[in-house]
Amino acid sequence: MKKDKNETSLSRLARLMDEGRSRMMCYAYYRLGNEADAEDAVQDVFLKVSRRLTEDGNDGVRDWKCYLFRVLSNLCTTRLKQSQKVHTVSIDGSMDVPDAGTEEFQEEEFRRIDRLMATLPEEQAEVIRLRVYGNNSFADIADILSTPLPTIKSRFLYGLTKLGRAIKDENQKQI
Repeated sequence: MKKDKNETSLSRLARLMDEGRSRMMCYAYYRLGNEADAEDAVQDVFLKVSRRLTEDGNDGVRDWKCYLFRVLSNLCTTRLKQSQKVHTVSIDGSMDVPDAGTEEFQEEEFRRIDRLMATLPEEQAEVIRLRVYGNNSFADIADILSTPLPTIKSRFLYGLTKLGRAIKDENQKQI
């Protein structure tokens, strides 16, 4: 009976991973900085959760979508701490703007967003990432981070306000 329950749980997990893969990839990409690391992280989430289901038989998760994002968020944070990735931006003074459709433009935009997000407290940045890149509702983010809903909403608002000021300051420096 336990085996049948595990198989049902694993098939449900596989379906949820298929449905949420693009959102999880987007979130992981903006956390880790490249597609290969994002793919590895999403795959590792599936392996970790499926192992938990087969070894523990634990299917007591209330909301699988939130649980998967919590595991992904924790995994990304751990990998970033372990790798001590430092993103640098060239200050050679050139202001060449590549075409918006090119990979160079996308990479430059990622670095810009990453640099701006680094100016925020981590709690605010994580809420913004989960909302914007993960396309999660505020209620889901509250579950993912085990934080009260009003706190999540205020972190999002304060973070966006700080980002707006940082963008405005950056644009004024370029003039």
